[in-house]
Amino acid sequence: MIKKSLLSIALAAACCSQAYAITPANLSQLGSGLDVTYSVLDNTQDEWRTFRGSLSLTNNSATDLPASGWAIYFSHIRMFKTVATSALKVTHVNGDIFKLEPTSQFQPLKQGETFSFEFDAGDWQVAKTDIMPNWYLVSEDKGQEITALITSTSNTINGKVPVKPGDELPFVSDFTSAKQWKRYNSSALADHYDPFTAKDRYERNADLNKIDNLAGVVPTPAAITVGTETVTLNNNWVVTFDNGYQEQAEYLAKQLGLQTVNWTPATSNTIHIGWGSVTVDGQQKWAEAYNLDVNTTTSTIKIKAVDQAGAFYAAQTLLQLKDGMAIPSANVTDAPRFHYRGLSIDTIRNFRSKDSMLQLLEQMATLKLNKLHLRLADDEGWRIEIADLPELTEVGSKRCHDITEQKCLLPFLGAGPNGTAESNGFFSAEDYREILRVAKNLNIEVIPELDMPGHAHAAIKSMEARYHNFMKQGDAAKANEYLLTDFNDKTEYHSVQMFNDNAMNVCMESTYKFVDTVVAGLVALHQDIQPLKTFHFGGDEIAGAWKDSPICQDFIANNNKGVTDVSELSRYFVERISTITANHGLNLGGWEDGLMHNNKVYPPSQMVNKQVAGNAWQNIWEWGVADRAYNLANNGYGVVYNQASHFYFDHPYEPDPEERGYYWAPRFTDTRKSFGFMPDDLFANADFTRAGVPITKEEVLAKAGVKSLERPENVLGLQGSIWAETIRTEEQFEGMLFPRAIALAERAWHTAPWEAHDKNKVAADEPARNADYNRFANLLGQQILPDMETDGISFNLPVPGAVIEAGVLKANSPFPGLAIEYSTDNGQSWQAYDQANPPAVAAPVKVRTVSGERSSRTASVN
Repeated sequence: MIKKSLLSIALAAACCSQAYAITPANLSQLGSGLDVTYSVLDNTQDEWRTFRGSLSLTNNSATDLPASGWAIYFSHIRMFKTVATSALKVTHVNGDIFKLEPTSQFQPLKQGETFSFEFDAGDWQVAKTDIMPNWYLVSEDKGQEITALITSTSNTINGKVPVKPGDELPFVSDFTSAKQWKRYNSSALADHYDPFTAKDRYERNADLNKIDNLAGVVPTPAAITVGTETVTLNNNWVVTFDNGYQEQAEYLAKQLGLQTVNWTPATSNTIHIGWGSVTVDGQQKWAEAYNLDVNTTTSTIKIKAVDQAGAFYAAQTLLQLKDGMAIPSANVTDAPRFHYRGLSIDTIRNFRSKDSMLQLLEQMATLKLNKLHLRLADDEGWRIEIADLPELTEVGSKRCHDITEQKCLLPFLGAGPNGTAESNGFFSAEDYREILRVAKNLNIEVIPELDMPGHAHAAIKSMEARYHNFMKQGDAAKANEYLLTDFNDKTEYHSVQMFNDNAMNVCMESTYKFVDTVVAGLVALHQDIQPLKTFHFGGDEIAGAWKDSPICQDFIANNNKGVTDVSELSRYFVERISTITANHGLNLGGWEDGLMHNNKVYPPSQMVNKQVAGNAWQNIWEWGVADRAYNLANNGYGVVYNQASHFYFDHPYEPDPEERGYYWAPRFTDTRKSFGFMPDDLFANADFTRAGVPITKEEVLAKAGVKSLERPENVLGLQGSIWAETIRTEEQFEGMLFPRAIALAERAWHTAPWEAHDKNKVAADEPARNADYNRFANLLGQQILPDMETDGISFNLPVPGAVIEAGVLKANSPFPGLAIEYSTDNGQSWQAYDQANPPAVAAPVKVRTVSGERSSRTASVN
C-alpha cells in the first residue's frame, strides 16, 4: 500500500517527468511575455451548477511556447469540470491549486499567436476577486524544477498591489452583461441582484441629509447631553487620579499632552479619574461603566468609573468629544450592552503584520471593542511561533512551488511560485507578546484560535515534514510524536475549499499530544502579560474525513469512550479538547458547527471547562439554520452572535463585480445593514435570501427547529469577522473592515429604542431606525472617518449616488460630509461637488468620493 505522503512525492515526480526542453532564460521570457486573459462568459448556463469561462494565452514573448515540457500552475476557487479543447488538460492538485498542461495534441504557440479555449467550472464567479492572481510556469532544467511568474497575471502593478480589484487584476475581463454578474437566472432560481447604478445609489441615500453642528460619540452612550460652551485644555491642566486608576490617568494624559499628578490643590483646570457608582435606566452597573462630566463653569472634568475599564472608556468618549484642544460641556452616563464586543481577524489566508495588529488595536479601543479573536492557523498557513514545534512556522508559514510541501505549503490563493509578502509570515514569540502588551493596555483580550480538527492542512503538512526529517535520521519515535496523519487512510473527500487532506486524525494519540503542546505554547506566550483565558479550537467545516482510516476503524471497534461510529468522532475530539484546555485552566471557544452535528448540540455535561462558547455564524435565512444561536444558548453554551448576514466583513459592500470579497452568505453587506442588526430578535433581521428575494421573520420561523431564545443570559455579545482570501494588503484590509466595524461597535455597546425585541413582542420601528442611521452616518461622515483618514486608516470610500435633473447634477453620499467630486471630461479632470450649489452639466458625467489622496470607484451619470 502506498502511503499518502509518499504518494504525494511520487505525484510530484510525475508532474515533472516529461521531456522538458525549456531553458531558464526562455522560461523567464515566456513568463514575461505570455499574456493571459481570463473571462467569465456565462454563470446562468446550468442554473447554479456550473459556469462557462474562457482562457486566452497570447505569446508576446521572444520565445515559442513549445508543444511540451511546461505546465501552468494557478489558484482557482471553483472546481474545474470540463475543458473544451483536447490540446490542454487541467488537473486538480489540492485546495485551490490547479495545473494546466499540454497534451500530445498541443502545437507550439509561436510568437504573436493566441490560443483560446472555453471551460466549465463549478458554481459561479460574479466578481473579479473570485479570480486569483500570480499564475506561473513550471519546467525542468538539469533535473531541477524551474518556475517563472506569468507577469500578465501579477497583482503587483508598478511595484504595489492596488486597492481596487479592477486595477489589481487587469488580466480579468470586465463583467458587462447580466449572465456574467448574476449567479443564476432561470424560472426556478433567479438572481435578483444587478450592479447599482448612480441613480440606484442616489435613491438608496435619499433619506439621508447633512446635519449641521452635530455633536456625538460612537458608539452611542446610554445617556449623553452636550452643550455649546467649551473648556480649552492647555499646559495649566493636569490629570489626577484615585488609587487604582493611575494607568488610565497616564493614558489620557498622554493622549492630551498633559501631566499626571496623584493630587493637586487646584480646584480648576483638572481632570480627575476615580471610582464612582453608575446607574443606567435605574439599574446599578458593575462592569465597564462610567460617568463623565465636563463642567465649563468650574473648568473641571470628572470621570467616575466602576472599574479600570470604565475609566478607560470614559477617556475614549472624552477624546471623541475633543475638537482640537476644546471640549464642550457634557454629561455622559454609560455602560455597555454586551461585555463581549469583538472582531475575529483571519491572519492566515493572507498575513496581517504585527504593525497592522497594533494599529487595529488602537482603532478597536476607540470604538470600545474589547475582544480580538485572532485566527492563527488554518489550511493555508500557521502564523504563530510555538517553541517546541519549529516546523509549524518553518514550513507552515510559507507558500511556494513545492508539490511535496516539505519546505513550504503550496501557493494557495494566488501566492505565486515564491510566495508574496502577503502570503508568507508569522508572529514571532516577541511579536505576539508585544501585541498582548498593547492589547492589555487598551483593555482588549486576545483570544487565539488554531482551527482543528478540520482546516488543518498547514499543521498536518508541517508535522509530516517533521516526520520525514526524523525518519531520515532514523528516529521513528520523534517522527511519530506529533504526527497528525494516518498514512494508510484511503478516505476520499473534499473540504469546502477543495482540500483532500485537511483533517487531523482524531483517533491518534499523537494528535492530542500535538494539541496539548500548542495550547501549552500559547499559555506560555500569554503568561505574565495577559494570562490566557480562552482557547478557540475552531471546529468548523469538517468534511467527511476518517471513514477509511485503519487507525480510526480500530479505535471505533475497541474504544471504551462510547464511540461506535465515525459520525461520533467529532464529538469525541471536542470532548478531548475540552479536557486538555481545562487542564490548562482555560475556557473553550469554537464555531457553532464545532459544537454540534446535524444541528444536534453536543451534551454540555461532557465539557469540563468552566465555560464553553460558540460563535453563531451560519444564518442564511432560507436554509433553516438560523436557529443555531438559540439552539446553543438554550442548551447552556455561551453564544457570540457572529452572523454572516450582517457581520462578515469580507463580503462586498455592493453587488458589483468590481467590489472585493466573497458573497456566499448575503450578496453584499453595507454599513447600514450592519448598523440595523437587532440582537434581541434574531429572526427579525431576516431581509433577503441569497438570491435577493424578500424573506420575512415568519418564513424563517417556519423552518426553524428552535423558535425562541429561552436563556438570554447565555448570549455573550457580538463579533464581526474578516476572512482574508481576497484581502491581501493593509489598505484592502482596512477598507473591508471600516466603516462596517464601527456599526458593529454601535450595536454591541448601545441598545437603540427602535430595535425589535422578540420576548417583549416589540417590532422594529423603521422610521426611528432610519432617523438614527442618519445621525450615525453623519457622525461618521463628518467626524469619525475624517479622524481615521488623519490616522492613516484606509477606510472604504463609497461610490456616491447621482442623477442629472433638468441639466443639474445632484449627488449624495451614504455618509453625509464625505467629499464628492465630478468630472465632465471622462475623468481627465475633477471638480469638487457643492451640494448647496449643484453644477449645471451635460451627460455623461462621472462622480467619485475622495478623502485625502484617495478616491473611490467612479460611477457614470447619464
